[in-house]
Amino acid sequence: MLTKDQVSQFELFGFVVLKDIFDDSDLKMLRDEFSVAAARYENEVGLFNGEEDHTFSMMGEDTPFYSHLLEDPRFYEPASQLFGEDIIALEVNSYRYTGNTPWHYNDGSPNRYGYGPKYQFPIFEPVTAETGALRMIPGSHRDPWQSDLTKWWPLAKGSSRSDVGIEYLDKIPYYAAECNLGDAVLFDMRIVHSTFGGAVDRKVTAVTYYNYPETAEELHVMKSIAPGFVKNPQRWNKVQWEEWFSNPNSSALRQSWIDSWELLATNPVQKGIASHDGPKKMGSM
Repeated sequence: MLTKDQVSQFELFGFVVLKDIFDDSDLKMLRDEFSVAAARYENEVGLFNGEEDHTFSMMGEDTPFYSHLLEDPRFYEPASQLFGEDIIALEVNSYRYTGNTPWHYNDGSPNRYGYGPKYQFPIFEPVTAETGALRMIPGSHRDPWQSDLTKWWPLAKGSSRSDVGIEYLDKIPYYAAECNLGDAVLFDMRIVHSTFGGAVDRKVTAVTYYNYPETAEELHVMKSIAPGFVKNPQRWNKVQWEEWFSNPNSSALRQSWIDSWELLATNPVQKGIASHDGPKKMGSM
């Protein structure tokens, strides 16, 4: 669980770095399963050539350690402490990056009403400000600060990914969430962030949850998002998602997430926003 100071930092700044959550044996399993999933993805799309990023799911039967991370107390407990016990597990993905990442935020929708906690951690090498650590604009998970920031062209969706926007990436004031091996950064998906530097084929993993909707606006967004995950034949990680969704180990916690997804995808009004009595979520003001 997070300390009082860590909770305060997350509320105020939108992120916190968690130190030494993996030991050496964990890191070995992470690396081994990462290699398995990376090879699986290369078999599907072609060899990694250092020019295009590779993103692949870690929720299938060939990556059991990664697949369980959503239920691991090291991840679930801090996330639920911040966003409530009814958060919904979303996915575990790994990445092989080829370059800088533009300034952006991961609201999960065209607005601020689809959001949640997300972890990212390095697999093979530590990350610093100059070698691919997440660069955060502290407090930008909150409005009107986020809206004000993203009206400025270097941070706006329409121009941050342009050539001139990428050239300006390193000129934005930021805090670097540097991580050693074994560390992870936990952040609100709404925070404005980027990465800079690092070798081609920078390997990291992300573990992501969604906040359960508490308002009509949040419910509307989740109603539009949920069908894309539940029994969607076009879902990019359909095989791994269905394996995870089958709940082979009969996890009660995982089943609660499956039930939430199915409810939101079919008849979300049944749970009811008005009757939701969970704790107030960070950044929902």
